[in-house]
Amino acid sequence: MASQITYANLFSEPRNNVVALLTSANISDPTISSAEYRKWIYSRFPDVKAASFSGYPIIIVKSTDLDIEMLNGTADGKSRVVNFDIEIEIYTSDRGYGSADGKGLSHMDSISDDIIKTFMNVTNRNTLRNFGLSSAMIQPTAISEEAKNNELIYKRIIPLSFMNRITVSA
Repeated sequence: MASQITYANLFSEPRNNVVALLTSANISDPTISSAEYRKWIYSRFPDVKAASFSGYPIIIVKSTDLDIEMLNGTADGKSRVVNFDIEIEIYTSDRGYGSADGKGLSHMDSISDDIIKTFMNVTNRNTLRNFGLSSAMIQPTAISEEAKNNELIYKRIIPLSFMNRITVSA
């Protein structure tokens, strides 16, 4: 796990804590065995034409959107209610070779199931709460299809919203 969210890391640490839960122990890459490794978690959409791109599926964890509520704070102004919004995007493709062809939708469902299971798990929610990410709300979108770089891919967004009263000033 990452570490405690403080006023000094309001943007970086919430994302780090979310990424820390997206480990191979929680989210299985359906295209490789458990003994293999490939980069598949990104902060932005990767260059799919680059030689280093290892193919779909991919997970993109966007940067933290932050909202500090000015009305819901302590009298001295040191603590406020802070809302953290982080989007997880999943991209899969039907393009494959041999038995791997046509599995984009099943890969999407498998990864989505793992992500929801991970963030709904009581132990993981308690861990996130202990690090400053309370009151998780998860609202996955429907799957959409879009063309990217001459390839038809599936896309789903899983927005995570957290809220907590934290110290925002020394």
